[in-house]
Amino acid sequence: MDDLVQFLRDRLDEDAEAAGTATPGPWHADGGSVYATHPTDEVVSYTDSAEHIARHNPARVLADIEAKRQILDLHVAEPGQHPDFCGHDKHELPCPTLRLLALPYADHPDYREEWRP
Repeated sequence: MDDLVQFLRDRLDEDAEAAGTATPGPWHADGGSVYATHPTDEVVSYTDSAEHIARHNPARVLADIEAKRQILDLHVAEPGQHPDFCGHDKHELPCPTLRLLALPYADHPDYREEWRP
């Protein structure tokens, strides 16, 4: 179970690092262009998926990562509790929540099929 938790923490750290090095924004889409702060600034990217990119700006990604870290903290064994059971829903670890949090990373080379929900 510790391996899955560490796997998740490592992936979230990687996501946070990538988001932290991006132009902070706020980001906006205007037609096929994505702008940081407002449309008079330099175009950051051009794509048919501009609205999607603007919605998943670094600030939103970082907020999502923080929420997932808090979920992860809720679902590990509590001090004094049997280490094989989730501190939140008392399922045997890795609980369904941890398995679901890892699923978006199933294409990562360190992902293990036994973690699949």
